[in-house]
Amino acid sequence: MDSGFASDSGKYDPVGDRVPGNLTDYVFGMNQFVDVLGDEIVKSWGFENIHVRSNCAMMSHKEMKVLEEPSEGGSTIVAEIDDIVYIVTAMSSSSYEDKWKDFKALADLVMRYEDRPLVLMGDLNSISPLDAARYNETLLCGNGTYNAEEQSGEYVVNYCLQDESSGEWKLDFKPQATLLNNTDLTDLCFLQGGFFDIDNDGMGQYSQCGFSNPTLLIHMTGDYGYDRGSHGHDHAMAKIDYIMANKKMLKANRFHHTTVMSSFQADGASDHYPIEATFLE
Repeated sequence: MDSGFASDSGKYDPVGDRVPGNLTDYVFGMNQFVDVLGDEIVKSWGFENIHVRSNCAMMSHKEMKVLEEPSEGGSTIVAEIDDIVYIVTAMSSSSYEDKWKDFKALADLVMRYEDRPLVLMGDLNSISPLDAARYNETLLCGNGTYNAEEQSGEYVVNYCLQDESSGEWKLDFKPQATLLNNTDLTDLCFLQGGFFDIDNDGMGQYSQCGFSNPTLLIHMTGDYGYDRGSHGHDHAMAKIDYIMANKKMLKANRFHHTTVMSSFQADGASDHYPIEATFLE
């Protein structure tokens, strides 16, 4: 198996074995894999239909029809495959007071297709209130300033806001909460069951998925768009990539599992780990 390292240069090879994990006949929501690996490699996996928008991609063996490319979210596409609607998007990586409004607009887009089986997936760049137990707010938000020596404040730019009344820096769960509260979407990482012998799927207390960002790419010396290693850009990990399904999708298709694909090859392909979901037809 390819180690991922090029022995002559010592630099990390982001392609590696060119196969990033378990491939199915369904659809993947992946971050930057297509940009890094290229269409030819992706097609060599057997995916004929590829539609790329910024750092998200949809790939399928099956015929895909793009329904619209709306303004909600960043580089958003809405596509139909086998009577299932897929919304693929990427949201801003920065924290700001009105970010939740962008997620409300995304929720409105989802609900325009509420009468159809639907999957939403992409880099939402927002932490979920369902994952709150995973995060140390005091350490991650600090006093609003990144402190490399104390390793505090690493979330300030991305996932923290200052509370107007207390002046303290708090984790901002409102964007993702707005999406969940204004749709019938289920975060598949929390869905228990999904097998043929289980009839009653339920929401679990803890996520079945690992953190999705950042990968080792930004903690290693290598080519990441600049000439230096990124040890000066350390960032605590977070779960910010999602695949969600609405009630009609879950009723019509047996959910099996969701996985954040943290692998050695994925470490060199993007600053995000891809996330995949499998349904049984």
